[in-house]
Amino acid sequence: MDTTSLFTAALQLSDPWSMSGVEFRDGMDDRRELHITIGFAPGSRFHCPETGCGEASCPAHDTTERTWRHLNFFQYKAFIHAGVPRVACPEHGVRTVTVPWARPGSGFTLLFEAMVVELAKSQPVADIAEQVGEHDTRLWRFIRHYVDEARSYEDYTGVEAIGIDETSRRGHRYITVVADLVERDVVCVVSGKDANTVKEFARDFMDHNGDPDRVRLVTCDMSLGFAKGIREHLPNAAKVIDKFHVVKHANEAVDRVRKAEGRHNALLKRTKYLWLRNESSLTELQLEAKRGLQKQRLKTARACRMRETLQDIYADSASRAEAEAGFRALCSWMMHSRLEPMKALARQLRRHWDDILAYFDHRRTNAVLEGLNSVIQHVKTRARGFRNMEYFSTMIYLTCGRLDLRTVTT
Repeated sequence: MDTTSLFTAALQLSDPWSMSGVEFRDGMDDRRELHITIGFAPGSRFHCPETGCGEASCPAHDTTERTWRHLNFFQYKAFIHAGVPRVACPEHGVRTVTVPWARPGSGFTLLFEAMVVELAKSQPVADIAEQVGEHDTRLWRFIRHYVDEARSYEDYTGVEAIGIDETSRRGHRYITVVADLVERDVVCVVSGKDANTVKEFARDFMDHNGDPDRVRLVTCDMSLGFAKGIREHLPNAAKVIDKFHVVKHANEAVDRVRKAEGRHNALLKRTKYLWLRNESSLTELQLEAKRGLQKQRLKTARACRMRETLQDIYADSASRAEAEAGFRALCSWMMHSRLEPMKALARQLRRHWDDILAYFDHRRTNAVLEGLNSVIQHVKTRARGFRNMEYFSTMIYLTCGRLDLRTVTT
């Protein structure tokens, strides 16, 4: 098999396209490059590129020389050159033909783009750009194209239970991530963390055949902005305050008690995690140290017992009524404790009373989002942060959205 036939087979060229030449050239950085030229015989006829047009035999009007970056040939950069014809369609007039190896308007072949998109799931785009010798902006352009294209095929018709959580993008700038609690994947990423983010989600949800009126359950934190957005844009959804956020607020209250008491008691120095971790996570030495401190009648020990009681309510309550009785007793204990952080926690629980108790009706949490958030934080860390919100959301969809990219990259 000669070189021309070999590359024709490798590129899977079909009539009227054929190989015109293959040669090595010196590149701009003094490295050798492989340049492949593709052409067609004079008089060849092409399909009209317009969607739905049945015209299959259009003559070439003229050609425009184009170049595409292709997958490397061994250690050499590879490029495809071709004169792309414009055809004269009786119905649509003069149109540029679509070539089988690249998207219209792209400077890369389909195979090159598919390779980069797959690598982007596990590597920073800046690193990929360095590996392939391209500017990362060019790569981001088609990665975003494929992610947006794959998202356009997403159908959220049956989604009725969602979780909402925010994560920081850079500094104090936030994005809100919405996940399907059943399918356990990201369905929407929106900038900000207020009521408007729920509005933006509802609009995007409808664009993908979702019905905000059919959403029956939303898990979230105690954000007043989320609460307002859910009331206005998801009118039939029951709001469930995520139990992990409630316990997180309890941990923060315990730590404030420890810090205040620690200013006057050296015994509490370097004991933060003795009080904040569950006893099952402590070593035997740590557990022994905690038991010894609990005998000292410390305020922190009392606060810790309140937090443990809160966890027991979540773990042991068989019904909403049982949980409500437990919360009432706990809030009364905290309000009479003379520990201001715990009293503040009790007031916070009372402000969100019904939404906290809704957990015991539905038994749903934001655990799915917590797992996805760890992936998102890993993506952000390995890329050393994202200045561009669109790049960050693209990577979240790519790594956590379970998009069917094969539909749009083949």
